[in-house]
Amino acid sequence: MAGSLMLGCASAIAFLLSSPANAMVGKVDGNPDADAGINREAARRWTLADQLTVPRLWSVAIAVDGKSAAYVTRVADAVSDTTLSRLTLVDLESGSSRELLRAPWIDQLRRIPGSAAWSALIDRGDGVQLYRIEPGGHIAPIVTHPATARFGDVEDRILPGYAHAPLTIGVRAYSWSPDGRRLFFVTLDSVSDERQILIDEKVSDQRGLRRQLGQATASIYLRAPDGKVTLIARRPRSDRTTIASKGDVIWTEKDLRYPVKEVDPGGGERRVTMAWSFAEGRAREVASTRDYVYWQMRGPRGGQLASDGLGDTREIVEVGDDGRRHSYGRFPFSIGHGATFGGLRASDGSQTVVNIRSLDDPRFGIGVIDRRGVRPIWGNGSLTKCDFAPTLAVAACLAEGQSLPPSLVTVDIASGRVRTVASISPEHEKVAPLHVTPRSWTNRYGHKVTGYVVWPRDYEKGQRYPAIVVNHGNDADQRFALQDNQWEYPVQTLAERGYVVLLINEASSQLNADLRAADQAWGLQRTTLPPERMRELLWLTGAASFEDAVSELADEGIIDRERVGIAGYSRGSQLVNVAMTQSNVFRAASSGDGAYLEPVYEPDMPDSYRAVFGGPPFDPKVLPNYLALSPSLRASVACGAILQQVAAPHTGAIDFYKALRKAGVPAQISLFPGEGAASDETHVFHIPSNRMAAMEENIAWFDYWLLGKRDRASPFAERYAEWDEMKAALPDRCR
Repeated sequence: MAGSLMLGCASAIAFLLSSPANAMVGKVDGNPDADAGINREAARRWTLADQLTVPRLWSVAIAVDGKSAAYVTRVADAVSDTTLSRLTLVDLESGSSRELLRAPWIDQLRRIPGSAAWSALIDRGDGVQLYRIEPGGHIAPIVTHPATARFGDVEDRILPGYAHAPLTIGVRAYSWSPDGRRLFFVTLDSVSDERQILIDEKVSDQRGLRRQLGQATASIYLRAPDGKVTLIARRPRSDRTTIASKGDVIWTEKDLRYPVKEVDPGGGERRVTMAWSFAEGRAREVASTRDYVYWQMRGPRGGQLASDGLGDTREIVEVGDDGRRHSYGRFPFSIGHGATFGGLRASDGSQTVVNIRSLDDPRFGIGVIDRRGVRPIWGNGSLTKCDFAPTLAVAACLAEGQSLPPSLVTVDIASGRVRTVASISPEHEKVAPLHVTPRSWTNRYGHKVTGYVVWPRDYEKGQRYPAIVVNHGNDADQRFALQDNQWEYPVQTLAERGYVVLLINEASSQLNADLRAADQAWGLQRTTLPPERMRELLWLTGAASFEDAVSELADEGIIDRERVGIAGYSRGSQLVNVAMTQSNVFRAASSGDGAYLEPVYEPDMPDSYRAVFGGPPFDPKVLPNYLALSPSLRASVACGAILQQVAAPHTGAIDFYKALRKAGVPAQISLFPGEGAASDETHVFHIPSNRMAAMEENIAWFDYWLLGKRDRASPFAERYAEWDEMKAALPDRCR
């Protein structure tokens, strides 16, 4: 082991305070651009360069004394045409900060318990390894392991990447014990298969792939307080839970509990919780669960916290191990969300801090729960990525909103005071904020949806504007130009160009029992609802929400209903494709990197498709369900111009494109390349030149089809002639 694993030393790493309900804004009358206090001449307008360089705060880790913090941002660098990670230290009192490191990848930044230092996984040129970061800025290795396994959409990859360049992995994940004396970590080793003939399921695994999957094993280690390192287990590639680990483990006084995935000979999978005994030096199986929850939101009474029920006000409850249930009351927010920090309980059990998310004007805050009740702490916009000092007295968080550039803030938990420390992106502070209005709608099915109206800079009441709906499921909330939400649809630049942009969420299953049942049936891949009901609750209600929101704003004299487009990626692409083949409201669409619902993918995910459609498309009894929903099978009823932008040559997206072209529908599909022939772009684009090109293509597409506008300076100006031909060849049904 000494030859392949090197270990370092074994020593221990003023905002508005209000309820979201009070911040709600209803229908807008008058000019929304008449913001008091905004100097439109002194500040500049949004550009595509601004869209490209909005930083993504990856993680925050506050120092043990609460006086400083480290944070990681990911920012596009146009010069190198890469997305870089930046590690910054900031003094939480003065706000002074210094950048310590720029690297291709920095992840899992954490405070080392019992120490003034931090740790993180960093790629400094020798693959992703575990490093120690001192308060003075010195960075030294803790664990290094030969980086041979590939992660990302690339040749011989073992896992797909979603928002970063292909990585070579030495150390995959880690976790410190609460006292900082023990270290759990996972390393990866590639496995070189000899040239061989693939048989049966090994052939099926290659279906739809351009390149052969890489092979790897994962090794799980534990470093003891005396520095001794023990190999706990070696896991195969089939254990995707370990291969994809983020160090999500549970530490107890007697053992370490970690999840693995077992695969039976028939291909069935089950998640198993293993416990490694410190005294006995061996592991045992302690539980088998479908979902492994590594963090427990334990309340002041020692039970599990949850937000329960349906509706605009959720009940916050604590359920003890004995099943007893204590209610803290009903509140207009839910608890427990991945965008923030989960939940943490004070060492004396007196209180628990949890993340909270309002249901109207969706934004994130902190909930403080003690035996007296629940006390919410809100800032302007959202408080996310929070990390707390060990006493839970103070937190360092990201603060951001739709019109609020990201900044680092501190939160005093006792008083609820939120104080701005430093800007995360000073350049975006120089951009005059657009006016963004929270809004909710109730669609024809009676389902409530939330979202935002992003107004044109020079909006004038009484004038009708072209509009574009943007969707990516349910993450339109109070965060700043979030790529995860708006992808390469440059919402702010589109508003600068005179579009009204509607950021609209899907109808929430937190508000409706039928929607919850459909979500659960789909997620658990169960046929508990008939296909026609699944179709309505998961897709048609989404299309109806978009239509009804457009109709409402058109009735108010804001939107020109003859100039409306729609855009969405991933889950949003499903809704875009369905809307364009079920509705005639939208004149143009941009659908990003998605093709779920296409028949070609049924063999790859038969259980998921059975839950939605009732079975495979070649079953005569089931085929009508595909004809009623699958976009490529409904191309003959579509009319609006449809652009697809993809990160890889997805068969379903190509099928949809070909069906549209055959039906005479204006259609284009664009494939954005990876770093080279052996790699693809990632689902959330990470190559800056691809991001810029995708944004420019979307602008050219919508300007042409909605406004009839041609920009000879556009990089896509040569396509106008082709689009002219498409328009001239529209089928009679579309005229």
